[in-house]
Amino acid sequence: MISSTTSGVETEWVFNVDCVAPPKNTPVYYDKLIIPSIFYNAVISKNVDQTIDIIKYNPRLSTAIVQFYNLVLQQAFYFKKAAKAGAPYKIQWATNTQNGGIIINFNEQSELYKYIANSQPLFTNMGFLVNTINAYLVQLRLAMTYINNKYPACQFYKLGINITNNAQMKLFIARYIPNYNF
Repeated sequence: MISSTTSGVETEWVFNVDCVAPPKNTPVYYDKLIIPSIFYNAVISKNVDQTIDIIKYNPRLSTAIVQFYNLVLQQAFYFKKAAKAGAPYKIQWATNTQNGGIIINFNEQSELYKYIANSQPLFTNMGFLVNTINAYLVQLRLAMTYINNKYPACQFYKLGINITNNAQMKLFIARYIPNYNF
């Protein structure tokens, strides 16, 4: 550990000094390992309907997964491509093997992104999950567009939980897209 002094307070920070070292594990290893435990069976069996049912009841986890893919993995890939260094990332959700705590180093993040992006979504577990969540979010955005333009959005009520009118649908969508134009 490297110790540093910031504002007179001594702190310990673990730097990623392993940026140029090869990945310790393959992307295939992480593709199965980092799937949240609640999604695991649905994702492994590639069951879209079951996955969407889980997404309905877990808005924070669903958005965290998409943010992990877009902000952590994709950014690591582009940083590596630009010859920059990055930091390890600790998985925040519970998986089948651990209650979070899986740490993916910078090179592994980049390789995992490349693996997911270059494969068909049905061939990778994380790709399937992210693709299913993104498709669900697109439908929610479309429902919000209908509602904002004063059109009935009743065909989208099935995306929510016990939704019977546009006002309830707006509140449901706000759980997934908090800064959307209401």
